[in-house]
Amino acid sequence: MDRDYVYLIACKGETKTYVKIGLTSSIQRRLSNIQTGCPHPIAHAFVVRSEYREEVKGLEKLLHKLLEPARLRAEWYEGTTSFFETLDAVLSRINAAGFTYEDLLEMPDFVGSEFEIMMHRHDFEFLRVQLPIRRGRDPLEDARSACGADIAGILLRGA
Repeated sequence: MDRDYVYLIACKGETKTYVKIGLTSSIQRRLSNIQTGCPHPIAHAFVVRSEYREEVKGLEKLLHKLLEPARLRAEWYEGTTSFFETLDAVLSRINAAGFTYEDLLEMPDFVGSEFEIMMHRHDFEFLRVQLPIRRGRDPLEDARSACGADIAGILLRGA
């Protein structure tokens, strides 16, 4: 079965944590490409998977919109306490269908079917990818479930 993923990949600089949020159908290839272009080692990787591309597209778009204040460039964000609190709040609301039509009206430039998908209840599975990934192995084979608070906490602590 084909899967699409929203990924959160974090790397630690000397004084800051950087987080990249994006969409892929191959997490192993994406991790490799990001590491090649990133001056810091990837410390953590998380994915949210779905067999429906529209769901992960909506989630990625929503994360980019709501995390905009921490955006550094393109899909890279500075991992501040505020960023992680917002990330936790968004991920915690997703599976509970916590977004409403009123939320849509408050984000006028975020319209369309992707947002409407976020207004429904989901069973997204948040997974922590075990790094480093061994060559020839499925990167999600040893992945562990993680809730939104776990993801935010791990990234904030840099554990």
